[in-house]
Amino acid sequence: MKRFESASQAIDWINGARWKGEKNGLENTRALLDALGHPEMRMGKIIHVAGTNGKGSTCAMIERALRECGYKTGLFTSPYLCRFHERIRLNGMPISDENLIEIASRVREASETLTEKGVFVTTFEILTAVACLYYAEEGADFSVMEVGMGGRLDSTNVLPSSVSVIAAIGLDHMSRLGNTIEEIALEKAGIMKTGVPCAVLTQEESVMNVFREQARRVRAPLFETEKIHLLQSDAFGCEIAVTLPFAGLVTGKVPLSGDHQIQNAALALTALDRLPVSIKTASKGMGKTRWPGRLEWIGNVLIDGAHNPQGANALKSYLAKYFPDKRIVLLTGMMQDKQIDACAKVFSSFASAVVTTEVNWPRAESAFALAQRYQNVRPVRNAESALMQAKSLAGEDGVVVVAGSIYLAGDVRNLLVPIDESL
Repeated sequence: MKRFESASQAIDWINGARWKGEKNGLENTRALLDALGHPEMRMGKIIHVAGTNGKGSTCAMIERALRECGYKTGLFTSPYLCRFHERIRLNGMPISDENLIEIASRVREASETLTEKGVFVTTFEILTAVACLYYAEEGADFSVMEVGMGGRLDSTNVLPSSVSVIAAIGLDHMSRLGNTIEEIALEKAGIMKTGVPCAVLTQEESVMNVFREQARRVRAPLFETEKIHLLQSDAFGCEIAVTLPFAGLVTGKVPLSGDHQIQNAALALTALDRLPVSIKTASKGMGKTRWPGRLEWIGNVLIDGAHNPQGANALKSYLAKYFPDKRIVLLTGMMQDKQIDACAKVFSSFASAVVTTEVNWPRAESAFALAQRYQNVRPVRNAESALMQAKSLAGEDGVVVVAGSIYLAGDVRNLLVPIDESL
C-alpha cells in the first residue's frame, strides 16, 4: 500500500474527489465499505442523526453523554469548524495526523480498486469510509454519525444503526431535497429502518405526519419528544425536565446557549433513553457538552453558524431575549446556494450595521454582492480586516455577531482564540 506522505496530502486527495467522484445512490458507499472488509459492522452501536438544524448539537450532546457513561465514542460530523480533523473524533479528540494518513491511505487503495471497475467515489463517501474504518480499528463502543445532507441518499444511510434520530426540519438544500418542508422531511425520514427505534423532535404537524407515516411504512418504532419543562435559563444555558418513554421524568443541564438547544437536549435524551446506558449518568455528561461556533461568546464577539432562515430566526430570538438593548454589528459571509435574501431579511432586523466578507470556500458569495442585500453596510473581502472593522463599529459596549456560514464562524474563531479542539 502506498501511504500518503502527510495529512495535508491525504486531505487534498479526499477533497479532490469532489470533482472526480460520481454520486450513485448508496451503491458507491456500499462498494467501498465492502472493499474495506465492512468496518461498519465493527464500530459499535451506531446512532444515526439527521435534520436541517440542530443535528450537530444533538450529536455532540449524545456523544458527550455516552463518554460520561464510560464508553469509547466516535463522533462524525460536518462541516468542520476550524480544522479538517474535527470531522472525525474519538473520545472527543480529532483524528491525529498519523491516524488520518494511515486510514486514508487504506481507503485510497480500496477506492483505486473500485475506479478500475468504473466506480468513482465522492468526497463524502470517502469521509464516511474513513470514519467507519477508524472507529472499527479503534474499537469504538458507540459511533455517533451525522448525516451530511438529506438522509435517504446520504452515504451514512448504509450503516446498520441502533437508533435513528431526526432533529428540526427547515428549508435548506432545496435544489436537492425538495421545495416544501414536507418533501424535505421525507428525505430526512429516509434514515428510518425496520425495527430500529427512531427518536424525533416534535415539531409542526405536517412534518410529524410525514415521520409517522414513514415509521408506519418501514415498521420503525417512533419516539416523539414530550413536553419540556424549563427549570432555569440564562444567556449561557439552562436546566430542563422532560419525561422519557422508559426512564420517566429526567432533569438535565444544557450548557449550550439558545432556546433551540432546549429542544435538541430533549431529543438527545430521548435517543439515549433507547440505549443501554444510565440516564442519570448520561444526563450529567450532557451537561458538560461543548460545541464551539454555535452561539459561542469570545469577549464581545458572538459566533454562530446560522446559515438558513430557521437558524437566523433562532439567533434573532436569542439576541432579543437576552440582549435587547445592545448595539449589534453583524459580520456575515454566505454560500451562493443558501437562502441569502431570506437570511439577510432576518439579520437586518437586529443589526445596526453590517460588515460583509467572503468565506474562503469555492461556493462563497462575494462581499460586494452580499452587501447589496443590506443598508448601512461595508463590504470587506478579507475576514481578518472585516472582523477589525466590525469590532470598531461595535465599540466597547456593542456586540459583534458573526453569522451566515459555519466556515466563516471557523475562520473568525481561528482569529480570536488558540486552537482548542477537545470536546
